[in-house]
Amino acid sequence: EQVNRAFSDTGSDSATPENVVNSHSAYRSNRNRDGPKVYRKQKIEPFDINSADTTLFIALPGIGSKLAARIVTFREKLGGFYSVKQIGEVYGLQDSVFKKIAPFFKCDVAKVRRININVAGKNELSSHPYIRWNIAEAVIAYRNQHGNFSSADDLFRIENIDAGALERMMPYLSFK
Repeated sequence: EQVNRAFSDTGSDSATPENVVNSHSAYRSNRNRDGPKVYRKQKIEPFDINSADTTLFIALPGIGSKLAARIVTFREKLGGFYSVKQIGEVYGLQDSVFKKIAPFFKCDVAKVRRININVAGKNELSSHPYIRWNIAEAVIAYRNQHGNFSSADDLFRIENIDAGALERMMPYLSFK
């Protein structure tokens, strides 16, 4: 009986089906009757990968916030990219995605940070992704025995460094 009395009250606070329908009708009348919004792709202009922030990378198809952060982190560890192909080395970036986004990249090699091989210590050298600890030790040992490096030819004399590794390192080394 108490339940019947509670629902029989026709005051403004009652939850009759008519009141429920009327409260939702205001919501329905404010809805957009034009249908769903049409998605328009934003045109992405090619940008410099050595100065881009994560938001530019996120705007590319297939790149999320984590992958964009990895690209920027890898760039900082390297000291900048000297080639667009280096982005393909980023952990987690699928080759198919890289092929799609590569046309959006430009590379300003003037922004690449170089390591002075005649001054740098083991820690500075080995912190670079392309220079392993054993190569850094060999460079320091050679420099201590033979003096400063004058050119890349001096690096070819070190037995521990293969030609492929040396080719990857060269854009990041200076001999001043």
